[in-house]
Amino acid sequence: MQLEIFNTELLQSIKPDFSLSLEDISSGYERLFLKNQLEKINIVFVSSEYIQELNSKYRGINTPTDVLSYSMLGSKKDGEIYICPEYIYTSFSGDEFEEEILRLIIHGTLHILGYDHMESLNDSPDEDMFKLQEKLLLCYKKICS
Repeated sequence: MQLEIFNTELLQSIKPDFSLSLEDISSGYERLFLKNQLEKINIVFVSSEYIQELNSKYRGINTPTDVLSYSMLGSKKDGEIYICPEYIYTSFSGDEFEEEILRLIIHGTLHILGYDHMESLNDSPDEDMFKLQEKLLLCYKKICS
């Protein structure tokens, strides 16, 4: 599996004391998703303006959001995950911010693998995708602690 993380300087500018190393994120991610046979995943940190453009163009929603993910050519093995640290920081600070970044990386990956929310855009804890997301987040924390 090839995992690349781009624009980390944007993440650092929003939260200079972000304590998770890129190596920890990568190794935990690879161990977490090893069985899914992912081939190439890009995680890209973007500005509020950029994610709003993507959200408007591809979803018809002209507002910023926390995460968007795209499969490459319909593949469940390759994709890109766009995360907006600025948007996330408005709701989460400290350790919660770092946990939310991890949660959204997992969330975006689940979308690439074909999972979706059935209810709506609201995060319903009763939906299978969100249950799996939280289970994987707990596993990630165990792997990396």
